[in-house]
Amino acid sequence: MLALHSEIHNYISFVDRLNSHLAQFSTDPGELWRDEALICIDGLAASELRRLVTLEARRSFGAFFTPTDLAKSVIEDLFPKLDANSIIYDPTCGAGNLLISTWDYLIANKIRPKNKHYLIGTDIHSEFVEAAKSRLTIMKLILSFENNKNSINNDDCFIINQLDGLADNDNYKQATHIFVNPPFNLTPVSDDILWAKGVASAAALFLDRIIQYVNVGTTITAILPEVLRSGSRYHEWRGMILRNCKNEKIKLLGQFDKHTDIDVFAVLLKKKKAVTSFKSLKNRFQPEQVVNLTILDKFQVCVGPVVDNRDEQSGMLRGYIVSRGLPSWTIQTQFKLSRKYSGKCFTGPVVVVKRTSRMGDAQRAVATIINTLDPIYIDNHLIVLIPKTGSLEDCQKIMDNLMDPRTDEWLNNEIRCRHLTVKIVSKIPIWQ
Repeated sequence: MLALHSEIHNYISFVDRLNSHLAQFSTDPGELWRDEALICIDGLAASELRRLVTLEARRSFGAFFTPTDLAKSVIEDLFPKLDANSIIYDPTCGAGNLLISTWDYLIANKIRPKNKHYLIGTDIHSEFVEAAKSRLTIMKLILSFENNKNSINNDDCFIINQLDGLADNDNYKQATHIFVNPPFNLTPVSDDILWAKGVASAAALFLDRIIQYVNVGTTITAILPEVLRSGSRYHEWRGMILRNCKNEKIKLLGQFDKHTDIDVFAVLLKKKKAVTSFKSLKNRFQPEQVVNLTILDKFQVCVGPVVDNRDEQSGMLRGYIVSRGLPSWTIQTQFKLSRKYSGKCFTGPVVVVKRTSRMGDAQRAVATIINTLDPIYIDNHLIVLIPKTGSLEDCQKIMDNLMDPRTDEWLNNEIRCRHLTVKIVSKIPIWQ
């Protein structure tokens, strides 16, 4: 771990570059200075992080800076109304991307909060703290230059300190708004956490602590990994959130950035007085929809049981269906592969759905009808739909249902993990 900390320390060379650029303002605040300054407060912080700090260290500490366009999108769509009394706090500020985007939003909307320090940031890494300070100062100087002032105004609207955002602090009590993109890495769970054991996403732990520390009425805008919204492991975490907060709005964001292959969403929460029961709360982490029938009403749903590299070749030799190379949206009656297996087999007609599926795919639930009277084995990379009527017609209807664009839209709202689950496929609506 000490070696990984030293990797983070490499980021100090970027801070030196920022400070060198700051020093040039007093001697040459011209257009060339401004052009480089704009680069310093836009994408350079993230690209320098990738250049200076190894992927292993970034993953270990969850150090992935929010892209500017993503931050702006979240602010414009999810931020609650900001006014003269607003104080915005980012407890995991990194190099200050969210604070810079927030400041830019305030300026664009001609909002000038009256508090001296209305932008507050903290981070556990001193290198990131220094980078955030320098970048926010550069933004201040850009504004000064654009207003034809060649002197540095010592009045700062921001304050950045080295502090653990998982610990209670005065910033939580004075903030009216939390804007956070917490680390996504897995981290050990302490004994006082009731919704998980072992390890969990650091992002989930941060939201847990933030909700504990902020005052009732504080709004929380968070960019989070998709698994927190749709993963079954975080069901209890979602219950904890809804007991303590009103879920104002959710925005599905897709892939974090082109360098980070993880889907994310943003949520706007408002701290409320906690309720004692989760049973009466609707799951506002999913869009509300009126559904009359689902696949589970018409089909038994299970995962293909054969794990090819684990299960022994013993038992009867039969036809074998695997996901790779299986023609989509067709009816298959003959199969090239076969194997021995001592477990469950299937007879047609059944529908198989490829489990590998994610946001951005042209179609999310890709299906094939298997229509054979001979028993077959099915690989565990496929989800099997067995019609309760036993009819081929029902299989054809449900395959048309899976091809319907409404199914893709529904799945994109429900789950963005890389694999479909039996639970989620069972809940797919049957469109009337």
